[in-house]
Amino acid sequence: MSLTTEEWVLGPENTPFYTKRWAPKDQEPKACILFVHGFAEHIARYDKFFTILSSPPYSLHITAFDQRGHGRTSHTPLTASSDEVTRWKNEGKTVKLEKNGKRRTGGWGRALPDIEWFVKRELEVARGLGRRLFLWGFSMGGAEVLAFANRPHAPPSPETVKSLGGVISGGPLIRQTKPASSIQVKAGSLVAGLGLGNMLIPTPMDYNHLSHNDETNNLCKSDPFCEQTGSLRGVADMLNGGISLDTPAAWNAWPESLPLLVYHGGEDSICDPTTAKRFGEKVRATDKRVEIIEGMYHEVHNELSPTPENLAKTIAEWVHARAVGGAPVVAGALDQVGTGTSVEEGAQSTAVGQSKL
Repeated sequence: MSLTTEEWVLGPENTPFYTKRWAPKDQEPKACILFVHGFAEHIARYDKFFTILSSPPYSLHITAFDQRGHGRTSHTPLTASSDEVTRWKNEGKTVKLEKNGKRRTGGWGRALPDIEWFVKRELEVARGLGRRLFLWGFSMGGAEVLAFANRPHAPPSPETVKSLGGVISGGPLIRQTKPASSIQVKAGSLVAGLGLGNMLIPTPMDYNHLSHNDETNNLCKSDPFCEQTGSLRGVADMLNGGISLDTPAAWNAWPESLPLLVYHGGEDSICDPTTAKRFGEKVRATDKRVEIIEGMYHEVHNELSPTPENLAKTIAEWVHARAVGGAPVVAGALDQVGTGTSVEEGAQSTAVGQSKL
């Protein structure tokens, strides 16, 4: 059984953020996770998948927040008359309410500090439970968590990164499978830099490319929180930031002792799986694993059964193995979920597999 709770928190820059937790109902969690969602979506879309992960036997404690410009944080934000705002003001706190914030993220210059704020918050929760904290992101969020760990300067601080038990990146937007032209990207960055970063532009997508599951695809298509538009600054940073991860500088900046799990649908026509595989192969981490899931599209967690259930098993077992002391992958562990290979060299653990989840 899993217990779900919702909460508005007064986050960075005194901005209210909508958050949600999934936790085992009748037992202590085995590890804690902070999750960062993707572009033009929101955390409620993960209810079904996170319920699997937070229920026995996996029993993970997962916290997620709707990022700036997304979900309830910016589409249906708190107002001056909201009970939470009244309470915070009565406590003497400053509250900065969202105004016209929908789809306006502020780019990575605000996203990465936001993630660090929530990491620090969840570290306190994890320490109170006597558990380790892992950072997990998907799609745009998958790239953001990779960037979070290899910044050449704060934010985040090196101490914050060192506090993590590991990083999980699902379907990261490092490069698009069908990329926009470099001229378009450079033009967008230039215009954003001229003070027009909050200008909204369409970002069309075929919802049928999300997964083979027509039900979840159609739910996303009809969801007003998943409207495919974005701000110039947000889109430019998302594309440029992702491309910057596909470089030796990014691979070499990864903390060697920080475990990494990357998974990606092999037939993803939105985010290029070859760049995710390359990142996993080239990155400096001594404990790393890449799973390319054959035949699957972008949202592997929303594919038809049994793929989501098998993905949950892969993620949970990887976390469990590192929840105490950062244990390395055991040779042959990949065979439990698919056809893969695992190589273990002393204290090092590297794996690149082709799975049929």
